[in-house]
Amino acid sequence: MDYKYFHDGLFSLSVVQFVFSLTLLLGAVVLKPYIGLDPDDRDYIIILTSINLLFSLYYLIEALKLERIFSLEEKHILKFGKRLCLISLLYTPHLLVFISLLFIGLHNLLLMIVILNLIIEILLVGLVFKEIYDILYKDEVERKFELEQNRKLYFEKK
Repeated sequence: MDYKYFHDGLFSLSVVQFVFSLTLLLGAVVLKPYIGLDPDDRDYIIILTSINLLFSLYYLIEALKLERIFSLEEKHILKFGKRLCLISLLYTPHLLVFISLLFIGLHNLLLMIVILNLIIEILLVGLVFKEIYDILYKDEVERKFELEQNRKLYFEKK
């Protein structure tokens, strides 16, 4: 995948994920008396959105460090890919647990925010796994060619 597309996608999806998670968190806390939310459901939403906020902040930090990492040697890029793979594998079960929010009978407003959150979360995980595949599992010759092409396009102009 092209470096610029990955950087822009990771940055924008992590920011949108952060905003939607924060909206769900604040909506569950502030709107509790108006939407008839049970305290157990509210606590469940708070836990899940807190985890979402942490992971979206992690992906945001990685997106901000991406230019520095991709301009380094290939071994650093492989370390980055392995680290991203490990964190994404830890994040994937959270996605499956987050789907359970669709089945607890939330108010329509919270249900809409959960669905939007899920869409962004699936896009984010898909983007990250695509880049992990490109970094770690592509043929070595093809990976080196793509890295050199990205370096010529984006890093040697400066």
